[in-house]
Amino acid sequence: MGQTVQQREVRQDPLRETGRDRNSLRSGIGWTGLLTAHMRAVESRRKDRLFDDPLAVATVDLVHGTIRTDPDAALPTGPDRDSGDLTEAWYMLATYLGVRTRFYDDRVLAAAAAGIRQVVIVAAGFDSRAVRLGLPADTTVYEVDTEPVLQFKAAVMDAARLAPSGGRRPVAADLRGPWAEALTASGFDPLRPTMWLIEGLFMYLPPEDSDRLLDTVTRLSAHGSRLALEYFDSTPRQDDVATVGETESAVIGRIVNFFQDGPALRPAPWLEAYGWEPDVTTIADEIASHGRDVPQMFQRGRPREITLWLAHGRLR
Repeated sequence: MGQTVQQREVRQDPLRETGRDRNSLRSGIGWTGLLTAHMRAVESRRKDRLFDDPLAVATVDLVHGTIRTDPDAALPTGPDRDSGDLTEAWYMLATYLGVRTRFYDDRVLAAAAAGIRQVVIVAAGFDSRAVRLGLPADTTVYEVDTEPVLQFKAAVMDAARLAPSGGRRPVAADLRGPWAEALTASGFDPLRPTMWLIEGLFMYLPPEDSDRLLDTVTRLSAHGSRLALEYFDSTPRQDDVATVGETESAVIGRIVNFFQDGPALRPAPWLEAYGWEPDVTTIADEIASHGRDVPQMFQRGRPREITLWLAHGRLR
């Protein structure tokens, strides 16, 4: 993929500089963000990995040594072992999130190759593309998320000595508020083409909020802008995933509990309605393209098929 990572020795106490108790992890970090980081760390430790994410590895290593205080603190963020055989539930999560990450990586790199130098990552979480993709030095990556997430992420990046290859600008904003204003106040230029990443978000939104978000993104986009996103064709249920034991069942149940309907239309007509030229695939096809077994949840021919759309669009 032509990826480069700037990484130096990890310091032993990544929270000391923040003045917080090193044994406590604030509740504002969020369990789903930690879960995604853990799955990226699992992928990074594979011999046939699709990417190497040092921020995810550093985050997981840190969280293992802290006391979580979030509402889902009793739930694990990943399997007990990050390598070797995984149960079906953890294999599904690790494969889905790992392949999804690579899908977005490739779209960002393609945008950079096309000359786009402005990237916006909506609900960025522990995204490390500003660090590990080796983007051109004149690229600015805007990471939009809440203040607690960005503060914790900055502490981990500093501790792990991770430096972006270009310009990285955290934008502290809640998507339920005036996030577009916060973005432009951080230097974002709506007159320049932008690569938008909306990764792992639309499945947590109802249709009206999905439309509102896409409308805002479109209004902020200049001609030649691109975007990438994904969502399910129907809301998964807990029994769509085979689990082993109460803990795995609780993990899948909690994830499904977060899900909402997402956009009302399939990606192609939905994006076209807002002026985007769509290119749509599915997570099952992406997984198969990398020579991996498709998890049971996404296999075709099941009594209740679950399709996860992955879409890329160019603004006409």
